[in-house]
Amino acid sequence: MRHTWSKISLIFFGATALLVILGIAVITTASIPLSQSNHGESFYYFRHQIIYGLGLGLAAFLVLLNLKMAWIKKLGLPILILSIILLAAIFIPGFAYEAGGAKRWLNIFGISFQPSELAKLALAIYFAHWLESKKDKIAKPVMILPFILWLGLVGSLVVMEPDFGTFLIICALALAIYFGAGAPLKPLLVTGVIGFLISISLIAIEPYRRERILSFFDPNRDATGSSYQLNQALIAIGSGGFTGLGLGKGIQKYNYLPETIGDSVFAIISEEMGFIGASLALFVYLIWILSGLKIASTAARPFEKYLVLGIVTWIGSQTFINILGILGLIPFTGIPLPFISYGGTALTIELAAVGIVANIARKRT
Repeated sequence: MRHTWSKISLIFFGATALLVILGIAVITTASIPLSQSNHGESFYYFRHQIIYGLGLGLAAFLVLLNLKMAWIKKLGLPILILSIILLAAIFIPGFAYEAGGAKRWLNIFGISFQPSELAKLALAIYFAHWLESKKDKIAKPVMILPFILWLGLVGSLVVMEPDFGTFLIICALALAIYFGAGAPLKPLLVTGVIGFLISISLIAIEPYRRERILSFFDPNRDATGSSYQLNQALIAIGSGGFTGLGLGKGIQKYNYLPETIGDSVFAIISEEMGFIGASLALFVYLIWILSGLKIASTAARPFEKYLVLGIVTWIGSQTFINILGILGLIPFTGIPLPFISYGGTALTIELAAVGIVANIARKRT
């Protein structure tokens, strides 16, 4: 069997490659001060991102590129159950470690792993398969109950970490798949209202979430506390000007801006590459999203259509939540920028997801 690639799929993969290359370039320079401070060498984080992010991610990409769709369907439920077990294991003493006030990582044989990243892909695969198998019954309002059950189980474990930003991403990808499958609007609206009320409650009961909302409306209310990261990010973005200070020449990475290679990485891009570089990065993300949606619309089978829609919604919504948050246009959530932020688990799972899209996009002749 021979495979050919459509023009839109090549654009999609080209956009992915550009984003990954940009991420490696930015992490190479932005991580040097942090790497020297924490590990006594200049390229600790760069090396880890290459090995545990890009290396494992390319391996996952190639495996899922060549795996039959029937096997991907079958793996949906086992991977979802595994991700739930791993999410639950975070709360068992000795299995997880805490960073930044949250327990989001497991330590497996000395390697950190973030189960919520696997949960995103697992939910997308499972919901796409389940909704395809129930396509004749999807119009029944009662069908939303098992959907809410799985989403609620995974979402509650993620919120408990706590990781409210990832919870929002999971809800977005799940609802996109459910709506894309032709579900009736009324149950979705009711679910959306309930979800909104739950989100408001979760914000109200957690002091740090309330502080983020208050800091959004008044960035100067706690300039050295809850507003510090946002204010430093805006300083970085403003100092970059139109053309930027030059790659590697930024100032904010020298212990001024927190999470320079994590959720603040877009501020570093803006500081070193300026308005032009930041705009080009946004443009590549937009091309990635639009070409991904085009692949979804031309997919041959419902499962493939739903799955690509879920993956594009997940990475697209995460991109804009991160960027809008770091620009101060929405409350800051602290989620990473896809393909660019440091994090081996995130990059591996994102490239695995791209491998699935590639598998779906290619034409078999």
